[in-house]
Amino acid sequence: MKNKTWLVCILLLAGINVVFFWPGKLYFLNDDLLHIPLTDQGYLFQTNSVRPVHEWLVRLDLFLWGKNAYGYHITALLLHFVVCLQLYNLCFTMQVGWLKIERQRAVQASLLALFLFLAYSQSSEALAWILGRTPVLSAIFLMMALRLFFCKHYKWSIYLAGAFLFAATLFTYEQSVLLPIALFGIAFFEKQKAKRTGMVIYALTLSVVDVVYVIVRKLVTSEVVGVYEGRNLIAFNSLTLAANTFRTLFRLVLNPANKIAFIYTAAILLVLTVSIIFLTRKIQLNRKAVAFFVGIILLLVAPVISLGLAVNSFESGRYLYLPSIFFITGISIAALSAIYQAENLKRPIIVILVLVTIYWLVGKYTASRYYIEASLYSKNVEQKVQQHFKYTSDTLFIDTLHVTVHRLPVFRRGFKTGIYWLNDKIDTSKIVVKYLHDEVVHRQ
Repeated sequence: MKNKTWLVCILLLAGINVVFFWPGKLYFLNDDLLHIPLTDQGYLFQTNSVRPVHEWLVRLDLFLWGKNAYGYHITALLLHFVVCLQLYNLCFTMQVGWLKIERQRAVQASLLALFLFLAYSQSSEALAWILGRTPVLSAIFLMMALRLFFCKHYKWSIYLAGAFLFAATLFTYEQSVLLPIALFGIAFFEKQKAKRTGMVIYALTLSVVDVVYVIVRKLVTSEVVGVYEGRNLIAFNSLTLAANTFRTLFRLVLNPANKIAFIYTAAILLVLTVSIIFLTRKIQLNRKAVAFFVGIILLLVAPVISLGLAVNSFESGRYLYLPSIFFITGISIAALSAIYQAENLKRPIIVILVLVTIYWLVGKYTASRYYIEASLYSKNVEQKVQQHFKYTSDTLFIDTLHVTVHRLPVFRRGFKTGIYWLNDKIDTSKIVVKYLHDEVVHRQ
């Protein structure tokens, strides 16, 4: 496909992202109304997390937008588009500088990766939930650090810049803590001694940053792995960890559905994948590239398998944001490699990619509609509370407060804190909630 055609398609998908996640239709969700007020009060480290870089971004949003939720969502969209541009650049650099792939083919694979990433449905939570955008900001620093790793010539300024960027990555969102292992793996495959030495030093530098991060985390939170995110890992619940790994890896591809549908679809996908591998077994894929992409995806998934992902809700999609960058980049490079090696595979591969794009866009539309409805409920409840106390100081009784909408968290935490933050004249002790309804707990 010509580059101009790619550009039109990419701009169209970018526009679809804006329409689907229009900032004016989104509001504060889940624990936004707990953590954003804490940041507004000057608290830097909250609920045993060490993410000061994102908290500084929230402070900037507070300065720019105040208590207007749409502004925070404008920021989220802008950050996502920055990641999209970086994905193209990183994908191209890896192919030309590392894998020694011909330039035009590298451009096509990079455009395909950008196209698929814009269609990808699992990034919805990172776009629709304000605090869910932490992996988006983290991805910006992570991809800059990786871009430096694939440079032609290493020098001390590169190592220092890489250390700074990786530190920013971890102190925004810690999911990429195991990244140095992947870089050591790349160095292992490198044949040029000088290049290999530079890669090893870069990976060691990032490992030092890892150690510093762990020390800081221990000092701030008094724990290296928190009980919340690491309970199954600490207890080593092997069956739970295996099930969580299964769900996480398949949700990289599959849109959430009910559990039975998800399991059957996962089984079908597994059979199709094995069939494709068998039919294309004569295609020569770069082994070090395959090892890198499989390895880095697993390393990015590993820190979240203790938590697990829902398979019947778009909740937890933020955990897939970082792995999806490399999943999509990897399959894009592999698809172009197969097309260039076997002309007869061009049409079926294109058909598969078109079907995947449509499938993800349907999921993305569904997710955006769910998040918009959840936002509307959150906003309506807040406005009704404001209206009540505007005319009376009597106690407000709420018969039922839905803490989830379409299984997406709305008021699980921070309800009264958020009400007070939005209007400090309201006495929240006079708000009485009779019943909290959570769709996840109270299955209908």
